Amino acid sequence: MPAARAQFYDLDGTYHCVTAPNAACNDRLDEPQKPATPPTLKEDPPRLEDAIARVKTGAATAADIRLLDNAVAAKDARAVEVMAWCTLNGIAMPADPMRAYWLYGEAASLGVANARMNQLAIYKTRLTSEQRQQVLVQESRH
Repeated sequence: MPAARAQFYDLDGTYHCVTAPNAACNDRLDEPQKPATPPTLKEDPPRLEDAIARVKTGAATAADIRLLDNAVAAKDARAVEVMAWCTLNGIAMPADPMRAYWLYGEAASLGVANARMNQLAIYKTRLTSEQRQQVLVQESRH
C-alpha cells in the first residue's frame, strides 16, 4: 500500500483510502499538491536616509523621530544634527530649544560643520534667561 501523501478534506475519504485503496485514491495521490502560501514579505526596515528626506520636506512622522533617536543614541552625526533641527523647530514633536541646544553641542563634538554656531544662535535667540543660566551652570560642571 502506498504511503498517503495528499491531504484529503473529508475523513471518510481519508479512512477509505487507508483501509481499501483503489484507483480513485491513487488518482488523488497523483494530483499535484497545492503550493504552500508564500510567507508574507516583510517591509524593508526604515532607513535613516528616508527619515531625513521626510524631515527636509516637512513630512516627518513619529516613526522617523524614533529612528532618529536610535541613531542619535548610536552617535550618528547626521542623525544628531537632524534631530537637533527637529527638536528646535517642533518637527513631528513639540519644540524644545533647550534640548536642541544640547543636541547641537553633541553634533559639534561629532564634527558636524556649523553645529557650534547653531548652538550659539540658539543660546542667544531661543533660550530664556533662566534656560541660559541652566546652560551656564551645567557647562561649568564639565
